[in-house]
Amino acid sequence: MRVDPISIEPLPSLETLRGWAAAAEGLRVTIYLPLQWGFPQVQQNAVQLADAAREVETRLAAAGLLAEAAGRWAARLHAVELEAGGAPGPAALAVLIDERSLHAVALHHPTPYRVSVGTTFALRPLLGAMRRASRYRVLAVSVRRVALFEGGPEGLTPAPQPGLPTSLEDALGAETSANELRVRGSRAGGGAPIFYSHGAARDERKLDLERFHEALGRALAGHLGDGLLPLVLAATEEHQAALRAAAKMPALLVEGVVCNPDRLSPSELHALAWPIVERWLGDPARDGSSFERARNRGKGFDRLDDITAAAFFGRVRRLWVDAERSIPGRLDANGARIAGAGDDDVLDAIVQVVLARGGEVIPLPAASLPSSGAAAELH
Repeated sequence: MRVDPISIEPLPSLETLRGWAAAAEGLRVTIYLPLQWGFPQVQQNAVQLADAAREVETRLAAAGLLAEAAGRWAARLHAVELEAGGAPGPAALAVLIDERSLHAVALHHPTPYRVSVGTTFALRPLLGAMRRASRYRVLAVSVRRVALFEGGPEGLTPAPQPGLPTSLEDALGAETSANELRVRGSRAGGGAPIFYSHGAARDERKLDLERFHEALGRALAGHLGDGLLPLVLAATEEHQAALRAAAKMPALLVEGVVCNPDRLSPSELHALAWPIVERWLGDPARDGSSFERARNRGKGFDRLDDITAAAFFGRVRRLWVDAERSIPGRLDANGARIAGAGDDDVLDAIVQVVLARGGEVIPLPAASLPSSGAAAELH
């Protein structure tokens, strides 16, 4: 049977992954395939892919799929193009297969070989890889500039938000009181502005800044208050402190870029902000503290059955789940745990339910989680 070549895809967005999971039907196959690109090791890639295809065919047949149908699934796997065009390729592949589709996704961190056949995809390693390549935002704030940027490890691009003020003047309009405030550059040829005045004008500037931070804080809470992407604030110390007090944004990282961002390009902001995001991603303590804050507000669950029930009602905003633990079984139409077949795993099933209903999933080492293997923050 002839099958058209299947190209390797980049990491999907979370919304794209939700769509893949929701569209899948019947049995689902997940493969994690480590790759090598040095000669002659590169030849091992094709050998591993062929081994995975045989394993998939055998497991599908054991799960009750007719031999002819199992062969068709395996043939699609053979069609994945592994050639790197002379350049080093990804460290691994994640392959998601169902009756209608196959997605082969490039992973840039080594991932152990694994084949899973069940009623849900085994998404935790893929979600972990997506998190290491996390999307994030930068908010640049000064008197003259308020700008939002979004991106990932590759860089930032502007992400304007309609209705978000773009400067102090835009935020306050006719309410600005410090109209006579004078400005000079910090060095020859321009640079960061320095405000200078005496008496009443200095007091007026202080009042204007307070109103600016309050107005901007309200606008940011409306636009970004429930956002899930980590947010880095790029601003002077004065704006850093005032905005953190005025704006209610759970996604705002504690560490910010302390600078005047007026003249910084997206690439310069990324160079300053991305190391902060990497440090945040690599700190397991942040997840424990986030869960404790949720539990203190009555929004945190760490019993698996409670989490499952909440997930089925679409109440889970964020799920922290053991990256490696296996709990055999699956979930019935009412969310109750029942016996499964093949590689069915309760944690994988909960992950898929949370994703399908719009929640965020964060795989973590077991040491960072309660004994149940999962913890959840509710809406």
